[in-house]
Amino acid sequence: MKRLSILLFASTVLVANAEPTRTAESLEAQTARRAKETPPIVTEKIPNEIKAVKLTYSGIAVEIVKVDNPLQLINPAAPAEYGWAEQNIVWKPDGSKISGLKIFSIEF
Repeated sequence: MKRLSILLFASTVLVANAEPTRTAESLEAQTARRAKETPPIVTEKIPNEIKAVKLTYSGIAVEIVKVDNPLQLINPAAPAEYGWAEQNIVWKPDGSKISGLKIFSIEF
């Protein structure tokens, strides 16, 4: 019994005197570490959209103003940077057929 109490006392003393393995980081160091670890959020640039504070303008008219060569918008072999025709199509509410083209729209 004596050996058990001596062993228990010795282990308690060792645990109490042990130094923490991790040093406390300052708030600035934690923020800097998190900034390095967190990947940036990449938003996809859509050629037919302009985002304002609370509004989003989109449509064919916006796309004509934004692109360098507007004739590429009617070219079926245009590069992907000019977007897709599906971005400017308005579908019927049930989603079955195309009901028109989106010339200019404002989203709140």
